[in-house]
Parts: sequence; C-alpha cells; structure tokens
Amino acid sequence: MPINENSTFVELPWLDKASIALPHYIYSTGVPSELTAFVVLIVLATSIVIFGAYATVQQPKNAIDANEDKASELYDITDRDGCNLFLGSADSAKNVDLDMISYKTALAFPVLAASALYGLDYLIRKLDVSKIKLLNYYVVFSSFGSSFVSYNIFTASAARNLGYWLGLKGNSSALIKRYRLTLSEDHELPLGSYERIDPKAMGMSKKKLEEFEEFMWERNHAQLLRLPKIKSRDQLTALVFDSRLLYLILASVATATTYYLYNPQLQENYDLPSMNWLLNNTIATLLAMGGLAFFRIGNIKVASVLLIALFAYDIYFVFKSTLMISVATGIDLPVKIVFPRAPASLLNFKQIGDMSYQQLALPASMLGLGDIVIPGTFASLCLRFDYHLFYTNNKLPFHKLRSIGVPKYFTAAIVAYVAALMATMTAVQIYDCGQPALLYIVPAMIGAVALTAVVNGQFRELWDYKEDMKKYEPEKLKHKRVKADEGDKDVKMTVVTSETLYEFGDVTDESDDTFIIDESTDADDDSDESDLEAEISHLLQDQEIDVERISDLSD
Repeated sequence: MPINENSTFVELPWLDKASIALPHYIYSTGVPSELTAFVVLIVLATSIVIFGAYATVQQPKNAIDANEDKASELYDITDRDGCNLFLGSADSAKNVDLDMISYKTALAFPVLAASALYGLDYLIRKLDVSKIKLLNYYVVFSSFGSSFVSYNIFTASAARNLGYWLGLKGNSSALIKRYRLTLSEDHELPLGSYERIDPKAMGMSKKKLEEFEEFMWERNHAQLLRLPKIKSRDQLTALVFDSRLLYLILASVATATTYYLYNPQLQENYDLPSMNWLLNNTIATLLAMGGLAFFRIGNIKVASVLLIALFAYDIYFVFKSTLMISVATGIDLPVKIVFPRAPASLLNFKQIGDMSYQQLALPASMLGLGDIVIPGTFASLCLRFDYHLFYTNNKLPFHKLRSIGVPKYFTAAIVAYVAALMATMTAVQIYDCGQPALLYIVPAMIGAVALTAVVNGQFRELWDYKEDMKKYEPEKLKHKRVKADEGDKDVKMTVVTSETLYEFGDVTDESDDTFIIDESTDADDDSDESDLEAEISHLLQDQEIDVERISDLSD
C-alpha cells in the first residue's frame, strides 16, 4: 500500500509510528517543553563526540608496546588495532601520515565547504536537489561504510570490557576469534585444498594418530600431508579478520537497506514529505562516527587553525548569507541531527490512531554534523594528549583497558563544548533565528584547553605536541650525515703524558677518562710505547673519534 502524508497513523510502517509517538511520550515526562529538544540534541551530540574521541585512542609513541605485556590481565589483542605506529605494507611505510590533516588542508577546508554550499544552493534553486537520487544513493553507500566502522568500534569495545569484567582469559579473545588469511608462494604441496591434520582434527590420541599414519603408509603407501610452516619471504599478502566480520557486514547491509527503503526520494510508494527523524539521526550518528575515526589532526596548531577558519566560515554563511540555512532546510539528507519540537497538545495512541501523517507531523530543531565532527576532532586530539602525558609520567605498556584517571584536557574540551551548545540554544530562543554554533564552540573549546594548559604549566608542551610521523627521505639524511662528518674532522683527542698517567679528553664529551699503565709491564721504553699505543687503540674503538698518533713519547 502506498504511503503518503495523507496516510493514517495505523497505516504507517512501524518505524514511522515510533517516530510520531515517541515525541508525545518524551514531552509528557514533565521536562519543560522549550528545553526538551535542546537537551536531547546536546546529549546526542556530546555522546557522539565522547565515544568518537575514545575510538581514536591508540598506542602513544612514548608507551611500551602492548605485546611486551601479554601476561597482564589488561592485555587485549585489540590494543594494537588501528595504530599507525605499526606499518603493515610497503606503501604505508613509505607514505606515513597521508591521512593527517595539514596546514594547507586546514586552510583549504572552508574554501571547499563554501564551494560545496554554493553548488548545493544552485541545485536546490534550479533542479530541486531533494529529488536528485544520486546524492541519496551516495549516502546509501556511505552509510554502509560508516555503519561497518561504527559497529566494529562498538562491538570491539563491548567485547573487550565484557571479557575484562567477567574475568575471561584474553578478554575479547575469549569471545571473538581472530584469523589470518595468507596468500603465499608454495614449493612443496600438490594442487588442492588442505586442512590441519592433528589429533584433535582426527579425533584420536597422539599415539593412535601415529599408528594410523604408519598403517596408511605400510598398507597403502599413502601419506598425511601436514601444512608446512610458511617462510616470510614466501608470504605475499595477508588479511587479518575475526569472527565478527560476517555479522558486521550483515548489520551494515541491514542499516543501508533500511535507509534505502525508508527514503522518500528513492521509493515511489513511500512519499512522505521528509525522512523519519529516528532513521535520520541513526545514519547521521554513524556518519559522524566514521568521520571522527578517519578525520585525524596530528597537532594542536593545525587543529586551532582549522577551528578558527571554520569559525569565520560559519559566521559569514549564517549572518551574512542565507545559503547555509537554505541548504540545511532544503536537503533531506542525514547531514544533521534533529528532534521534533513540542506538539500543540499531547496525544495517546488511541487519539492519534485515526489521524493522518500530515496532522501529526512536527517541525524540528536541528544541529549540523559539522558542529559535531569538527569540535569532535579537537576533543579527540586533547584526549590523545592526555594519554601522551600519562605515558610520559608512567613508563607502562599501553592497554585500552588501562585507566589514565580523569583526562583533564579532554574534560575541559567537553565541558566547554556542552556550555557552548547551551549558549547556542539560548541564543536561538532569544533571537528566534538560526545561530552559527561554531561562533560559541570554537572560542569556548580553545580557551578552556589553553587555560587548562596555562594553569598546569604545560602550555608549551601542548603547543608543541605532534603525532606526525617523519617520512623517510634518504637524500636529506645523507646531507645531514655529510655535515656531521665535516664537523667531526675538527674533533681531536689530546694525549697528556706525565710519566705513566695518560688522560684522554674528547671535546664533544664532558666525561674525563683516565687510564693508568703499569710501569712494571716492561722495563723497556719501546715496550712502554707499545703498551700506550695499544691502550689508545682500544680507546679509539670506544670513543669513535679522530686522533693524532703520538709517534714519540720521550724526549
């Protein structure tokens, strides 16, 4: 049966029924109706930022490798997942940190965003972009990728913590099995498929298996072919996955399919004026999580430049132009989180049963994903800086289950973010018009984090903090070595002789090494000279500096 805005409540699919009934229930809880929508948006946005920030935590450079501490109850096989310190291919080794946001990218970001905004505004006015299926199909495919990333993060975290709370050995390893599929060259086995042959697979004891193998050879001249060890040089590539893979794919497909089926622009028989707000928020949350996982900034300077640039962009396109508001309200895509405003009167299921969708539809308050993802990247960087400080002060192996206490910089960023969102919502109420959220968010977050650093005497450390990895450039390294070698030519070793006491001083080393040669070694002066030369030779091997050979030690 076709669904449209004239369809009654009972005729709507269950997801649309839930989206209509839920606001009536929430607004009946007693919370002031003018605050409810804003509180829901703030809680949802803050939850995305917090969970997304912890999803970006990885082993800091100054922490001990988790694999050095496998015996710990905190150890989990997921400790190294997603860490860019472990390079798994020649391409990643040669091109480190290509996913890091640079100064140029940060400055170009507002320009690219403005270009996209003008383009979408043109399409809205000329072509009615809400009917352009290409954008919606793009979101369908994007929702699959974002769902996979988000579900992977959530289930790994849940399994890790559940295993720890239950005291299971290996934590998540007790619940999730990990496998490696290897493509390698082989020089031993005949063509065919092979499985492991051992007592467990054969259902025999070790002794029985030996008897079985002997019998097969003596009676049939048949051999049991066991899988040989694969040499590293024969392995071409490998795929490491775990037992969640199939379920993650199915869940992601289900999410993308639901978005497709409940999309008015993609379904002819589903012609509602706008997308279901529950589904919109679900897809928007998954897209935001995917954005936080991949949109990484490696130092506080670049993060500050990006926030300030978008601060100016947001102010201009809200106060000086109507583009942003017209695009945000003109495109029915999950690029914002929304919540219905209070209905004129609260209704129960019996009352809304015979009412049409058009009668029950409510206007909504919204918050753009840019106001979540951009501040979220800054908060994520602050959290990783907290981890850096913890492992600087505590030389411990990194474990995702290890608590670092209250992360002060991350806490400051989150408190500032919530306060800024509250200020934004208050301004919306007072002025009764859309507000650029970054106008309040950027100064609040940068100011709060900077103030925290000043109070703790760590501003310089925060300002200089970098996660970037240096790219291997042999020509630059060769140039540095040449300059170092030229400087070493001027380094001399001075030999001061006074009977049998010899002091060797390296001008590049403040230490003072003294060597005493026993006079009774040999009565002969030539022998003394030989002994001294031997001592100098041994010293040179340790010092690795140039020395002028002393050819004559006596007058």
